Amino acid sequence: MNLKKYLYFKRKNLLIKKGLKNKEIVPFDDEFYEKLSHTYVSALPVSIHIKYLKPKSSPGRCLDRSLYMFFCLPDALLVRGDNKDLELLYGPEDAFHGWIELDNYVYDPTLLYRFDKDLYYQIYKPKNVYKYTKEDYCTIKENKILYDEITNTGVDDYKKNGKKRIELITTIPLFSKEEDRKFINDLNKWLKEVEYDEYESVKRL
Repeated sequence: MNLKKYLYFKRKNLLIKKGLKNKEIVPFDDEFYEKLSHTYVSALPVSIHIKYLKPKSSPGRCLDRSLYMFFCLPDALLVRGDNKDLELLYGPEDAFHGWIELDNYVYDPTLLYRFDKDLYYQIYKPKNVYKYTKEDYCTIKENKILYDEITNTGVDDYKKNGKKRIELITTIPLFSKEEDRKFINDLNKWLKEVEYDEYESVKRL
């Protein structure tokens, strides 16, 4: 590790330690996940996507995950930029990152932490940053169609005879071998809410 990289990561670790101590960096809490639980993507509440479905290794998924959070929070900013941390770890071609900002906080969809915005920028030194409001995002026709579809989808659309029911019954079997008990518990709460019937899935498939 060269000196420049060493000094960056040393400073980063010190700032994170201080931020955690001062509560300027906190994990996503139940209140935040509750806000994400009333918007649905691919037959699941966004809260489940964010809390449990972070891939082990799949660069770029932060863009999808931050977009999902953006759908849930109409006053948030969708943010894209090059992250110094990622640049030093993986090179400039893999430094692109996505997050959202709301009320002077950064919500990072990969780390699952809320940061004081100024501290986040001190730590990760993002550059080439672009920020989009709901109105900015929806100026592109395809984006507006997606935004409207996601934000206008409700629980009833996944219940029996709902327009998204088939999406539900083709998605849920993918998690049949899941072993994370917390995930299974939250998933079962969702399935109970939409009156999911595994036998219906077998019949339809």
